[in-house]
Amino acid sequence: MDMRVFGTDIHIVTFVFIVLETIFFVYQFYHYLCWPQDKTRKYYLILLGLLIVKNVAMGLFPDPQYQNIPMVVQYGFTYAAGFFMASYFPYYFYKSYDLRGLRFHATYGIFLFLYLPFIVIFLTEYTLTKNIDRSLAHGLYIPAAYSLVLAYVMWKSIQKAFKKEIENREYWEIIAMYFSVIPFIAIAFFPNITQVTEAIITNLGFTILTFLFMRRSILQSRKDRKRLYELIEKQGASNDLDPLEEDSQFFEQKLSVWKLTPRQKEVVRLVKYGLTYPEISEMMHISDKTVKKHIENIFRRVGASNKMDLIHKILHGTPENNLEYP
Repeated sequence: MDMRVFGTDIHIVTFVFIVLETIFFVYQFYHYLCWPQDKTRKYYLILLGLLIVKNVAMGLFPDPQYQNIPMVVQYGFTYAAGFFMASYFPYYFYKSYDLRGLRFHATYGIFLFLYLPFIVIFLTEYTLTKNIDRSLAHGLYIPAAYSLVLAYVMWKSIQKAFKKEIENREYWEIIAMYFSVIPFIAIAFFPNITQVTEAIITNLGFTILTFLFMRRSILQSRKDRKRLYELIEKQGASNDLDPLEEDSQFFEQKLSVWKLTPRQKEVVRLVKYGLTYPEISEMMHISDKTVKKHIENIFRRVGASNKMDLIHKILHGTPENNLEYP
């Protein structure tokens, strides 16, 4: 039974992963566009995109039927896709989990001990022997050894970052993080495994990583929601209203009349709830300077001089009555 799709070398298993991950990428990209300040989601999207490219490259190349593409180029694209994805892992964990012990490896180490040795050894041997498979195998020796160093450094960084969890004997997230990386490290030692095996191993590791990402996103959303309730309650907001729901459709209708940007509307809502600029900055995960810039633009557009005047003019004014309104 032929398990390839569309007349290519892409196995049905690899194709299923590509389709599912592409759908999930679109879904996550939509949420990122709604909240561009979510840097963790941005780092995750980059990793997911690299994995999709790797799966496609692994399925399509090398294939002799593409006679117009030299085999060395096909091999190069396939291995480059794998290298880019694998080398991004230290940077992803460094940024998303604040594993500062990975800083050197995430920014310089992978270029010095992964890319450089592979390129030099592969190009040198291939130039002399014209044997692609042997040149690729030898080129992976140093990167494979370096992957063990990365594994050790990552383990020590995780231990340091999750010291509190270790003291409380909450090990499961730490173990899950490490097991999500092991498959990508192991691949370096088995360059000639089948496409199906590689697809299952790498995507299994990514599945664990996705679970961790979703869990962190949910916990952060709960934390933000709780924080918003606390801030609003602190400002004396009514406990009879759900602060995350608009208590007045009229206010929303008036807000839309002024044609503010989505971010500006969000700032106005938080101002309406009585939050201070530092609290708005914390809630929206943006700098105080960015909040002040939003406020300046909103005041100019609405023609307001302070926060109370802003809400009053949103509710009772119109753009036509504001001479400064463009």
